[in-house]
Amino acid sequence: MTAPRPLPPVRTADGRQITLAETGDPAGMVAFYLHGTGSSRLEVEHYATAAAAHEVRLVCWDRPGAGGSTRQPGRRLTSVVDDVRTVGRTLGVDSVPVVGHSGGGSHVLALAATAGDLVSRAVAINPGPPAVDDVLADLDPTARRVITLARDHPRAYSMVSRLLQAKGPIGDRLRRRSLDPTDLEVMSHDPARTIFEAAAAEGSRQAGAYTEEALIIWHQPWAFSLAAFPVPVHVFAGLADPFLTFSRRLTQAGAVGHEFPGGHVSGFVPDVMAHVMAVLRDR
Repeated sequence: MTAPRPLPPVRTADGRQITLAETGDPAGMVAFYLHGTGSSRLEVEHYATAAAAHEVRLVCWDRPGAGGSTRQPGRRLTSVVDDVRTVGRTLGVDSVPVVGHSGGGSHVLALAATAGDLVSRAVAINPGPPAVDDVLADLDPTARRVITLARDHPRAYSMVSRLLQAKGPIGDRLRRRSLDPTDLEVMSHDPARTIFEAAAAEGSRQAGAYTEEALIIWHQPWAFSLAAFPVPVHVFAGLADPFLTFSRRLTQAGAVGHEFPGGHVSGFVPDVMAHVMAVLRDR
């Protein structure tokens, strides 16, 4: 498997370490990629070909508690703003395009809503929704039950989450039951399969990383409005993604919607990734 290029770790003002990597064109336009919840910086390698073809230097880092990045006590969804500012300052860039998948997409929405000085354009792919009643009412029933459990009964959710994230055949079977056939196809072939496995293994190196971030997204209120965005926002959504109705709601706030066949991980199909990079470059 090819791996993303490692970058020197960054230190935050509060002393945390952020572990980074990049892929694509080393001399290209800098953009930031926010990995899915439970994953890691290694996920960015899915975009190696698409980013290089569109002359994008795509930088990704492990969020707090994932991979090689230090945990952040008291972290909230909007805490990502300070880390984006720190990484941007270190790399000598500002007002960068950002793209993120799943839980990374939730963080992209936080940036788009609250950090217009740092973000020039935002692309969210199958973003995880907030746990508010009007959003939950429209969701896929299974997704609605899981998110409601996280919001209302975090300790019970943590037990379920540990089972779902367990390594081995039982955990694999439980995870695959929720996937669309297109998702299963995407995850079954290299190089995507190997990247998924490596990114997930790195993301779970610190115990509880997935559950910790899921509760940040679903147990805590989002302290910002999704009624309008100060920067251009594009939302990519799989037609079988359990969060599809939330992605469609975002178009009411001015986001541009793009839909594709498949479910939650079908955004890693090469044609979709090429489209994402083209939108990121405003082409």
